Amino acid sequence: MTDSDATPSTVKIVNPMSADYDTAFAAFLAHTDQKERAHEKLAHIVARLPRRRTLIDAGAGTGQTTAWLARRFTRTIAIEPNEHLRRKLARTCPDATILSEDIATARPDHLADLVLSAHVFYYIPQPSWPAHLQRLASWTAEGGSVVVILQNPETDCMRLLRHFTGHRFDLHPLAQAFADRGWDMTTGTVPATIDAPDLDTAVIIAQFLLNLVPLPHPPALDDVAAYLQDRLRVAGSYRLSCDQDFLELRSPGAGSRPAVTPGDAPG
Repeated sequence: MTDSDATPSTVKIVNPMSADYDTAFAAFLAHTDQKERAHEKLAHIVARLPRRRTLIDAGAGTGQTTAWLARRFTRTIAIEPNEHLRRKLARTCPDATILSEDIATARPDHLADLVLSAHVFYYIPQPSWPAHLQRLASWTAEGGSVVVILQNPETDCMRLLRHFTGHRFDLHPLAQAFADRGWDMTTGTVPATIDAPDLDTAVIIAQFLLNLVPLPHPPALDDVAAYLQDRLRVAGSYRLSCDQDFLELRSPGAGSRPAVTPGDAPG
């Protein structure tokens, strides 16, 4: 990204199994209040639950949120198909039952009072979202809740993603598709921001965000830097909104849960 480069550098395709991913993710976490704001919202949701026997975190990643929630539940089941992340998850949540399958194939052995899937649906083809939500719902105990979290589509982060890749993620159509299934449903948006102190840090975070989707033609880093400077520079630093949408489904009773294929639901 310097004037002496013979060929313009492009956004690096980051392998989630690599140290580059760890570095980019750490930069993101170090400069955002997104996780803190999510924990505040989750604390309110957990406080409303009639029971707190089992937590299922579907897509637990390194387990930071899993561990934060786990102390509120008797049992924790963490689902994480990425081997690299799963090794860290095991260290972060040593008492959790860890499943290596994904949402489509995992078979947790207990129904849960809270089923959480935070920032996972980016990696699921959107035509499969209703089936994946139904599967999460099938793991939910009577009176329990399913919570799906994604960034709001109108955040600065998602506008950046859309500008360079054309991809758009929005939970509202999923909520509408599930609205007639007999569940009590709520949606809401929780504000959050990223504050990067300099352009280099902002570019690292932008690369992390752009890697939410496949990049067959990675954009030039100079173009990403120019986008950040033109649109998101604030008094010498860089500020991006990263508000989170929460979709919560509350089960009214075991008989009202969506039907699932025999053998899929835990006993």
